[in-house]
Amino acid sequence: MKRNSLDTIAREFIEQLIAAVLDEKGNYIFVSQHWQDWFGKKAEEVLGHNVLEIVQDSHAMEVLRTGEPLSVQRVMSRDTPIFTSYLPRRNKDGKVCGVFLYVIVDGIANARDMIRQVEVMVNEVDYYKEELSRERGARYGPDSIIGSSPAILQMKSQIIQAAKSSSTVLIEGETGSGKELVAHSIHALSARRAANFVRVNCSAIPAELMESEFFGYSAGAFTGALKKGKVGRFELADGGSIFLDEVNLLTPTIQPKFLRVLQEMEIDPVGSDHPRAVDVRVIAATNVPLENLVRERKFRNDLYWRLNVIRIQTPPLRERMEDIPALTENIIQRLNTQLGMAVRGVSKGVLDLFMEYTWPGNVRELQNAIESAMNMAQTPILQVQDFSPLVQRINAGRFRMLSGDEGSSLKNFKQDFEREVLMGALETCGWNKAKTARMLGISRTTLYKKLEQYGLVANVAKMENH
Repeated sequence: MKRNSLDTIAREFIEQLIAAVLDEKGNYIFVSQHWQDWFGKKAEEVLGHNVLEIVQDSHAMEVLRTGEPLSVQRVMSRDTPIFTSYLPRRNKDGKVCGVFLYVIVDGIANARDMIRQVEVMVNEVDYYKEELSRERGARYGPDSIIGSSPAILQMKSQIIQAAKSSSTVLIEGETGSGKELVAHSIHALSARRAANFVRVNCSAIPAELMESEFFGYSAGAFTGALKKGKVGRFELADGGSIFLDEVNLLTPTIQPKFLRVLQEMEIDPVGSDHPRAVDVRVIAATNVPLENLVRERKFRNDLYWRLNVIRIQTPPLRERMEDIPALTENIIQRLNTQLGMAVRGVSKGVLDLFMEYTWPGNVRELQNAIESAMNMAQTPILQVQDFSPLVQRINAGRFRMLSGDEGSSLKNFKQDFEREVLMGALETCGWNKAKTARMLGISRTTLYKKLEQYGLVANVAKMENH
């Protein structure tokens, strides 16, 4: 076939594309008819002009610089995305002398239809990626750990350091102290954050099901097994992280299998003859020091050392009491959203009450107390009387501490509680005695007697006139 015939065929083919040719400076030297129709510009309007004058986010100049082709790059044209591929043009010496750019679509209508379809697919992919990340990714990050006490700042620093590695992490701390938040944060900051974060509560899995739950099983492995087999938690976490909460409750029979996973990074599904390689970062948590269990021969020594590569201790709330105001504010904001309420905060008396308590249940107990009070409160500012169960626990603690001392009795503690409720009601009612009596459901005469009994008459008068 003659050369001019080939040139004619090539031109006819190119005319069917949204295509253009640039010189070595990125200036247009050819645009197809489809290109003109798409951009709404005549050839004479663009020939000789630089590509960036027409398509500001074009990748053509990058191809001229690197000499490397680019495929299906998204650029905007007249507020509409278009997906363009770029090929470098070379002279006889192999030097880049221009760029050929094109979209392979037959006709403008098909081009617009294709772009609409691609946009729909891109949106769907983004949606499902977001859903998958929400379902299988870390739900919390370092910002979810509230507080600025030295203990919390040190822990956050440890989280950042741990996130840089893929070594196993052991998180130790009391129940309710935020161990899961630490695990989420490590994964969210790590290079594995785009992969699965699989959470497993070891206490929730029956001993006889642990092996199949963690390592999966092959088809027909046992009676009642799924026909297609089952993927275990470790395989599900492949490429990401697995969080083993309450790892101290792993049974003695499963502990050697965990040790092998950590040593070899291989799992043996139940009923399978072939091990499967996995790439998983293990983050474990325990509310019981594993060292104690090792001494009691309830936990394997070699597994303990495999888990205890990076160790992070979550401080109990009683060791970071200065964080309570910030924690209280954060908890109220979250519960307002969850419960559809509009609580604005707590009174000073409530904060004083919080600072007096030792919080054996840590942040989880604090949230429980606040949520309970929010459901019982009559005002947007939570008062001491809204926390009567907490007051009772505090008074019970006082009774235990002082039992046997002269003058301590159940009557004294009842009076202390009554005095605190009375002060909370007065504060709520702006120190107005008539309103306070109505709130407490007592007569004004009874209220006056109580004020005299507890030596509060002068204080109330002062606040009333303030």
